[in-house]
Amino acid sequence: MPSTASDSYSGQSAIAYVYYSNKEYYLNPSGILGSSLWGTNDARRNLIELKSGKYYLKKYTKVSPYIDYIPVIRYSEVLLNYAEAALRTNNNALAIKLLEAVHHRSDAGFVFPASSENTSTALLETIRQERRIELLGEGFRSNDLLRDLLTIPAKGSSSLQAAQVLPSAENYIFPLPDSETNTNKAL
Repeated sequence: MPSTASDSYSGQSAIAYVYYSNKEYYLNPSGILGSSLWGTNDARRNLIELKSGKYYLKKYTKVSPYIDYIPVIRYSEVLLNYAEAALRTNNNALAIKLLEAVHHRSDAGFVFPASSENTSTALLETIRQERRIELLGEGFRSNDLLRDLLTIPAKGSSSLQAAQVLPSAENYIFPLPDSETNTNKAL
């Protein structure tokens, strides 16, 4: 979705402000950045910047007037969705081809370890990892975790911590908004 200088996005409502300009949110080096599937030759590594010992996402870098295009749906997302669907319908060969198509466009020489494709469980985890790499900073991670009833991991730094949330926990799914329950008492 395009943004132009005449759009009203500014300051903290702009995607570049949130991820790049204010240097408030940084990436955990032991998280997806440390994945063995995200090699040093992968062109997507160019979307990460190391500053003052912290890694920042630089997918969106156009500052004031914040005119970065905002991704809504991308072809690589469709391919990864298709790979997961193929896997879940027992077409592992197609899932592997789709997964490789996404990864090889940014790292043509990468060879997936045999262990990442030798079982359906391992292949699903590889697809999940690829989604985390490819769709970093685009808002997919939480929904991916919720879709498969996976634990939401603990996050934070020394000054701010968020505990992990198990699928059985009461706060795993957000409650209905008060504005909805106040308007519709039958909810």
